[in-house]
Amino acid sequence: MISVNVYGKGLLGRECIGRCKDIVVSDLLQGNQGGMTNLRTEWYDLYSKDGKSLFSGKVLMQIVAGIAQPEQDLRVFIGTWNVGNARPADDLSPWLHTTTTFDIIAIGSQECDYPARAPYTDCSKDWMATLRSFLGHDYKIVHGVSRGQMRLVVFAHTDAEKSISDVSSGSEATGLGNVIPNKGGLCISLKCWDTSLCFVNCHLAAHVGQCELRNANYRDIVGNMHVDNQSVDILHQFHHVFWFGDLNYRLDFGREEEALSTTETAAWDAVVRKIHDKEFQDLLVYDELQREQKENRALYLFKEGEITFPPTFKMIRETEDVYDMKRVPAWCDRILWFSQDGCQVDQLSYTSVSSVSSSDHKPVAATFLLKAFALPCNYIDNLDEDDKRWHVRFTALRARNLRASDICGYSDPYVSFIGPNLFQEVRTAARLQNLNPVWNPLKDLPTIVLNTFPIERLEKEYLTARVLDYNTKTGDGVLGYGLIPLASAVAAFKAKGTADFVVELSHRGCPAGTLEGTLKLTWERNAAKRRSQNRRQ
Repeated sequence: MISVNVYGKGLLGRECIGRCKDIVVSDLLQGNQGGMTNLRTEWYDLYSKDGKSLFSGKVLMQIVAGIAQPEQDLRVFIGTWNVGNARPADDLSPWLHTTTTFDIIAIGSQECDYPARAPYTDCSKDWMATLRSFLGHDYKIVHGVSRGQMRLVVFAHTDAEKSISDVSSGSEATGLGNVIPNKGGLCISLKCWDTSLCFVNCHLAAHVGQCELRNANYRDIVGNMHVDNQSVDILHQFHHVFWFGDLNYRLDFGREEEALSTTETAAWDAVVRKIHDKEFQDLLVYDELQREQKENRALYLFKEGEITFPPTFKMIRETEDVYDMKRVPAWCDRILWFSQDGCQVDQLSYTSVSSVSSSDHKPVAATFLLKAFALPCNYIDNLDEDDKRWHVRFTALRARNLRASDICGYSDPYVSFIGPNLFQEVRTAARLQNLNPVWNPLKDLPTIVLNTFPIERLEKEYLTARVLDYNTKTGDGVLGYGLIPLASAVAAFKAKGTADFVVELSHRGCPAGTLEGTLKLTWERNAAKRRSQNRRQ
């Protein structure tokens, strides 16, 4: 159904002043063979809330209805640039790939604070207009967000605009006192049909020797920046997360720098020679970000494409390939991505653009191809009195190597299952003083009742698990988050069996143990409703 309500501002706040009669979508699609139904623009009558009284007002609407393909290719462009607090170059088309069509474009900028050009008096509006002038009228703004000198804007092509929904945004400052927004992160999340995407633009701590501070900035952004579900971090809410920006990770030669250096400039000279000889892999051995990922200290869940372009910092402005001797060159500007199990992304390109030279950083771009799926509507025609639903029952559940939360080196863990696809939140019993808890399936584990009905939709969904530390004094703290894919449970249901799972937990973007077990999917009367009825009796 399409329900349209008209509201007005009254003495007691917002008041409904009328509604249109419900429009049945299937009626709009009669005779449609998979194309679009584009109704003419017309006036729709307004009625009272009960639909019995006809009001004098009307609503002018044009309704477009269609049937989405179950799977569709989605082409995504990601761009990041530290603008250097200078007016951007006259031609950004080499960076923005203006000759190629994308469904979604996400552009993050840092140090983007420069004197606005007429007719604009605000830098953020000038920057937005600059991007729009290169992208053209075929792209519409989905959402934009700014904080301090950081900006993030997402565009959608007009052909893809109708598939976008559930747009949200958030921000987190990691500057002085976690208040000053000169460093931090911005994010915009959305759904394309039923595939959820999150774009994170960040600017991490600068300078050589500050690698751990950069890691801490990353952990703060993951741990504190919430969108949509406030009870779960941004890494466990979306099918795909794209993380980009001026990450500021440098080349760390450690003691080998002494061997490179016979003068103060020898290390710089050695690096620049390798850059000009395109021996990038020899330098990337010393890249801090790749090292921190391997050691699971930052962005360990994320992937990055092969780097085949020169370091993007620190350039002499208005030059294409001349580095400033004030800093050892480094790949500060990066684009990474993380996808949940069962979700695939192919990176098509990963480049920097030397011809854009108004900043001491070069802009970076990456393009991706992924599948966006459109699932059957989560609706059942005849919900009988028994209220039959899908249930998840655990036949085994345990966790390993959990984080210690108290001074004795232990935690009191329990698992909470939450999310919009659950009939209600459920939790296991707490296991006291234990970092490797095992729950008894007969008495410690709940039955999860799901709100999802079509089995085609169910096999694309996940159970959101929070492992919490039971604490009556200070409140229950998070030990880790994890997502349990239900695809294997659906396959096991069809085979009349059970499904095993092993899920990596993370906390503030770092490893936090594993959650593993066996579950069984059943279709039966709503167990939660039965328990409620039994308690009333």
